[in-house]
Amino acid sequence: MKSKVDRKAMAFNIDDTTGVEHTLSDSAGRWLLLVFHRHLG
Repeated sequence: MKSKVDRKAMAFNIDDTTGVEHTLSDSAGRWLLLVFHRHLG
């Protein structure tokens, strides 16, 4: 499998738990760690 390091992510927006919308471009030029998990229950 080829590494995906340093590849651009597709644009997205997501609401946080308080309803504030965040976009990928909000973090342009900074490190960003995304953690995806499956909600069980």
